[in-house]
Amino acid sequence: MKTIDLIMMSIRSLWRRKLRTFLTVLGVIIGASSIILMLSLGIAMQENFDESMEGMSQLTIIEVYADFYGNPDAPKLDDETIKLFSDIEGVEIVVPERKTRGYLEFGKYRTSWEAEIIGMSYEEMLAMGYEPETGRLMTENEKNVILIGDQLRREFVKKGQEIDWRNPPPPLEFVLEEDMVEIIVAEFDWETGDPIDKDYEGKKIKLPDTWDLNVIGIMPGTNYETAYSAFVPLGIYEEILVEKEKYLRDLQGDENYDEYNTNEGESKYNSFKVKVADENDVVDIQEMIKEMGYEAYSEMEYLEDIQGMSNSVQLLLGGIGAISLFVAAIGITNTMIMAIYERTREIGIMKVIGARIIDIQKMFLFEALLIGLLGGSIGLVVSYLISYLLNHFGPIVAGELISQFSSGGEKISVIPIWLSGTVLVFSSLIGLVSGYFPARRAMKISALSAIKTE
Repeated sequence: MKTIDLIMMSIRSLWRRKLRTFLTVLGVIIGASSIILMLSLGIAMQENFDESMEGMSQLTIIEVYADFYGNPDAPKLDDETIKLFSDIEGVEIVVPERKTRGYLEFGKYRTSWEAEIIGMSYEEMLAMGYEPETGRLMTENEKNVILIGDQLRREFVKKGQEIDWRNPPPPLEFVLEEDMVEIIVAEFDWETGDPIDKDYEGKKIKLPDTWDLNVIGIMPGTNYETAYSAFVPLGIYEEILVEKEKYLRDLQGDENYDEYNTNEGESKYNSFKVKVADENDVVDIQEMIKEMGYEAYSEMEYLEDIQGMSNSVQLLLGGIGAISLFVAAIGITNTMIMAIYERTREIGIMKVIGARIIDIQKMFLFEALLIGLLGGSIGLVVSYLISYLLNHFGPIVAGELISQFSSGGEKISVIPIWLSGTVLVFSSLIGLVSGYFPARRAMKISALSAIKTE
C-alpha cells in the first residue's frame, strides 16, 4: 500500500471514533502544554537571573573588611594593605572606602539630612564601572566638581522642611556644568534651621568652611551606592575630613570626640573594594585574602549555588510536566489497544486480501503519531496563549505564587523556539512509542481467527 493511502485510512479511522480521539488528544494537549509551561517558568527565571547578573558590575568585586569581631589581633586596613592587595596577580585595582556625611545645599533647597559623600579618583570610578547617567566623570585634574546620585535629588527640600514620604518631592533638576552645589559639614539646629555655632557649654565656635562645587553629572538610580550618594574628587574629600574633624572637636570637645569617634588600633579604612580583572579568578583571590586574616565577600561565590538551585527548579518543573505527558502516553496506548480489539475483523480481512503485515503496523503507528502530533501542536498554541496571559496579567491571573518564579524580571514565562520544536518532536515520538506495542499486537493477529471475530 502507498504511504498516502495508509495516512488517509488512519485519518478516517480516527474520525470515525471522534469522541475517543478527542479525549486522547486532549490528554496529549494537557501533557504537552504542562511540560512547556513548566519549563517556560524555569527558563524565564534563568533569563531574569542572567539579565540581572549582566546588569551588575559587582561580579568582579571583592569587599574586604577587617575581622575585628572574630579576631581582635586581625590585620588592619591601611595604605600598606592597599599595596599588599595590589601586588596579588589578577587584581586590577584596590579602592578603599572613603565616606563621610554632609548637607548639600542648592539655592533655597537643602538635603533633609546628611547625604553620603564619597571621595574617589577618576581612575577608581572608571575601574569600578561608575558611569554617570547624564553628564560626565570628573577628570584627574579637576577639583571643585561633584556628581549627584539620581535618588539623592529627591532629598532636597526647602530649608527647614522635612520630606513627606507619602508625597515625596520630584527630583531636583540641575543644569550640568553650570549649577553649583554647596557642601556643608556643620550640624544644624532642628528648631531654627541654622548651623550650630556654639559648643555644648555655650561657647562660640568657628563654623567649618563650605565648598561650592560644579554639578557635572547625575549618577544612576539603579545602584544603591550611586543612587543616594554624592561623589567628589579626592582633594575635596580630604579637605572635608579635616574641616569636619576640626569642627566636631570644637563642638564636642577633644575628650568627647576621641571617645566617640576614634578607637585604639582601629583601621584607617572601614573596608576595601578589590576589583579583579577576570571573574574566573574572583573566588581564588577571595580565598587568598581570607587566608591573610581578612573577611572577604563577593557575589561570585554565591553565583554557583544560585545557578545550581535554578537548574534544580527547572528540572523539578520539567519533571512535573513530564508526568502529565507520561499519563497522556498511557492514554494513547489504551486507545490504540481498544482500536485493535474493535477492528480485529477488519485486520483479518486486510490480511486475507493481501495487505502486508508491515502495512498494518504502519497504519496503527500513523494513527498514534497523528494523535501525538495533533495534541502537541494544539498544546503548543495553548501554551503560547497562557504564557502571554501570564506575562501581561500575571499578578491577576496567577497571583503571587507564580510571580515568585520570576527573579524580578518583566517576564514570568518564556517559550523559546527550541522548546516549541522539541515538544512537537517529543509528543510525536510519545505517540509512536505508545502505538508501537499495539501495532505489534495487530501484526500478530491470525487472519482466520480475526475473520471469525464478531
